[in-house]
Amino acid sequence: MTDRRSLALGVVTAVPVGVCAITAGAMAAAGDPRLLAIDLALPGAVLIAGALVSAIPAVMLIVHRARRRARTRVQTAVTEAVTQASLQERAHHQRFLARLDHELKNPLTAIRATAAAAAAAAQGDSAVAEWHVIDAQATKLSALVRDLRKLAELETRPLEREVVDLEQMLAEAITALSIQNPAAGARISLTVTRVPWPVPPLTADLDLLSLAVDNVLANAAKYSTQGPIEVRLREQDGWAVIDVADAGRGIPAGDLPTVFDELARAQNARDVSGSGIGLTLVATVMRHHGGDVSVRSAEGAGTVLTLRLPIRH
Repeated sequence: MTDRRSLALGVVTAVPVGVCAITAGAMAAAGDPRLLAIDLALPGAVLIAGALVSAIPAVMLIVHRARRRARTRVQTAVTEAVTQASLQERAHHQRFLARLDHELKNPLTAIRATAAAAAAAAQGDSAVAEWHVIDAQATKLSALVRDLRKLAELETRPLEREVVDLEQMLAEAITALSIQNPAAGARISLTVTRVPWPVPPLTADLDLLSLAVDNVLANAAKYSTQGPIEVRLREQDGWAVIDVADAGRGIPAGDLPTVFDELARAQNARDVSGSGIGLTLVATVMRHHGGDVSVRSAEGAGTVLTLRLPIRH
């Protein structure tokens, strides 16, 4: 719309000058001797009149272009400011997690060592059990801090790209889960759409993609103790799409908007151990690859996690 306006103003500016120039030239070629009272030849007066008429749209064109440049500068400045603020926020977040990891590592190690020594010296099964609880909770906190640090590192880690066959990667991830959890592995199936065309290999960071897929599969196995787990791979509109669907407990509607936030856990998942970092990590990996992740879920029915990766030819 802006370019059309500039073109219209340019035409309006040029037409009067052009018409008057042609008219003045024709009159001069015809030898028109008439003079105005101001002792100005009529052809010259016509040319001046055309220039004066053209001055109005010319000024409008200049003002319009100046405003457009000003808007562009403002938009650029706003975009740069938002980007800079986002980068500063991420850097601050990463520094905080690094400090948190540093400050908690030694106290947690001391707590675990003390708990282990106390359990060994304790008299009675109840006393030993209590010290084991302390050790277990300290271990859980250590794992949480480690996962937070890993998440912060992912934000800035450069991708180590290589050619990745998604079907092979998914098959290997399912095999690994089956070894760790044979009961869940027996319920998992992999479906790959190859018609009318297969999903081509991607250039991606295999370790990070495997980490994301492992987390999604582990969640499906963890929150669906029975029923099938379906992994589906297909190509759609230039994207490689991976669906991981289960028939588990599902996610309450009120928890869906925050499911990818750090430390977020659904209300109906409190009885299952976890840090609330897994899906945040998945979202970070996908974003790092220019992709995304989404979730569809109904409480009591099941969940579908959809990972999308751009296919670069």
